[in-house]
Amino acid sequence: MNKIRRAFLVFLAVASFVVTALPVPAAAPHDDTADWYYPAWLGSSPYSPSFQVRDTENKYGRYTKQTKTITLKDLIKFHGHFCGGLVESAGALRIAFDRLFADGVIDRTDLRIVSNNSACGADVASYLTGARARFGSHAIDNALSESEFYVQQVSTGRTVHVKLNPAVYPKEVKTQMRKIESGRFEPYDIDRFQELQWAYAKRTVNKPLAESFIIRDVADFVWPGSTCKDLGVRKDNDYKSVPQHETSAR
Repeated sequence: MNKIRRAFLVFLAVASFVVTALPVPAAAPHDDTADWYYPAWLGSSPYSPSFQVRDTENKYGRYTKQTKTITLKDLIKFHGHFCGGLVESAGALRIAFDRLFADGVIDRTDLRIVSNNSACGADVASYLTGARARFGSHAIDNALSESEFYVQQVSTGRTVHVKLNPAVYPKEVKTQMRKIESGRFEPYDIDRFQELQWAYAKRTVNKPLAESFIIRDVADFVWPGSTCKDLGVRKDNDYKSVPQHETSAR
């Protein structure tokens, strides 16, 4: 028994030496050191859209008294990258919200939206409105362009249609995109596409957004059929208007 115990202790000592001698992997770079994913000019551009949103306090909560600010930086983190489509979609919805919410505060408990299924436009639509396909409040219509939306205020039924003005979209961006999607491209074409898109996005946020988008009110809008299986009804906004209890400490 003592021999087995001594052999086991020797094994532990050798194993400990081996583990200690192994090289330690370098720590992954931390994204707080620099906003590498966020072009510096985006934050200083005069017409970069931002959004004041209002939500509820908790799953069965009332409206919050405070609003939250959503910026393009938040959208980039959610979507995964910065691109022209993200700026287009955010700009389009900024114009739509200005029409629907006169006080500038966007009630994310009172919105539904129709977008196409693009990664950029649909992500921005969901994040900024709080709408979800699985709750039937975010409908997908691929007849729409990437930055084209129907936005509806549920409580009033008021609906606006907003889209990019086709005249402002650069032909060279579209040409480069088609080249890449054809499969006949060189690695340089990927970099060139990003350069063109970023230059276009920079122009967009350096002039009034109203110059780039077309908006109109839509009377008697008919909500399209769902493209997602009905998975239930959202419940966490149902208690937003419950009055405060007299003894509640606020």
